Amino acid sequence: MSRYLSPLLLVLLISACSSEDPCDEAPRCDESEALNCEVACTVGPCSTGAIFQQCDQGTTCTVVPGDRSDSRFYRSRAVCARSLNVCDPATAPAPTCEDGRFVVGCGAHRRDIRAFCSQAALYFKKVPTCCLNGGGDGGVADGGTDGGTTDGGSTDGGTADAGNSDAGPRNPDAGR
Repeated sequence: MSRYLSPLLLVLLISACSSEDPCDEAPRCDESEALNCEVACTVGPCSTGAIFQQCDQGTTCTVVPGDRSDSRFYRSRAVCARSLNVCDPATAPAPTCEDGRFVVGCGAHRRDIRAFCSQAALYFKKVPTCCLNGGGDGGVADGGTDGGTTDGGSTDGGTADAGNSDAGPRNPDAGR
């Protein structure tokens, strides 16, 4: 009996130590938590890696399709939607900041959403200035309002972060 127990324990130990990469299953909703994964950011502010966001404050997690014809917003995303109805970002009011850490409004994925300021450029064509000017989450202080493209054509969110693709230091709101 003990000769079967040792290999069984070894298998259990190995399987318990294997690390699962949450990015393999992104985008997804786990009850009220949205999971997205960024391997690189070409427009700041945004952070790389697995990004978990708790959908609270009256929001609902839903996965929305990307626009395959848009080079910036082509990816599907798990979003914290304030409404599941489709909206038009061209005619909707400009997105606004909430609590200094979040941005709310009609995003490029055609939903009224609530997202981290540090991820605003992944969801909105025009990032609110409060997110860009150090909104407490690694925003870039280049004065632009479109996620970094008004600073002379730079696509990395400006130069305040020395060109780092993640637009600055990691922040407590950019994941768990």
